[in-house]
Amino acid sequence: MIILKMSGEQKHDGSSLAIQQPVHKIYPRNLKFTWGDNPNYWKLPDLSSDGPAELKRVCWLQVTGTTQVETGKSYIIKFNITLKSDASGWNGLPLFLIAKTHDGKYTWQMINALKPPTTGTDAGFDIPTDEKQFTVKIPAGPGPGKRELFFGLYEIWSNKWKGGLLINYATVKEVSSPNQAFVCA
Repeated sequence: MIILKMSGEQKHDGSSLAIQQPVHKIYPRNLKFTWGDNPNYWKLPDLSSDGPAELKRVCWLQVTGTTQVETGKSYIIKFNITLKSDASGWNGLPLFLIAKTHDGKYTWQMINALKPPTTGTDAGFDIPTDEKQFTVKIPAGPGPGKRELFFGLYEIWSNKWKGGLLINYATVKEVSSPNQAFVCA
């Protein structure tokens, strides 16, 4: 007999069984975009839509979000994006993923220059890739429970204009064991 716990833990009677860990999928309507209220820079979806946000042109890319996470666990953060065929200004620019946990500590990772997959034009892809995951360890807090995780996608240091990027959604996925993460005090 196989017994499963809803928390995502794995229990079995000798057979191998994997359980999908919880995934928080955050659509653009629930993200914040610097300059997002200016239609010259961004085309945002309706609040009732799961559609992408389209970056028309900015020199300061800052897309942020929050979600509830459990203390003592680790999470992988990704953004699913599309580089449109007319995308410009991305050559050689690194992006940064940054997360802030409830204790005020920051974790960050540089993503090398954007390169869309070769499977087709206007296809969405995840950043970072599965080979270079951005994992955030949520420290234990006073008492058990959920805490707010702040995260974002940034390119604010080059001062170069860029455009043609679609933000399709962000994901925050619980993992059973963390990859190496960089924590800045």
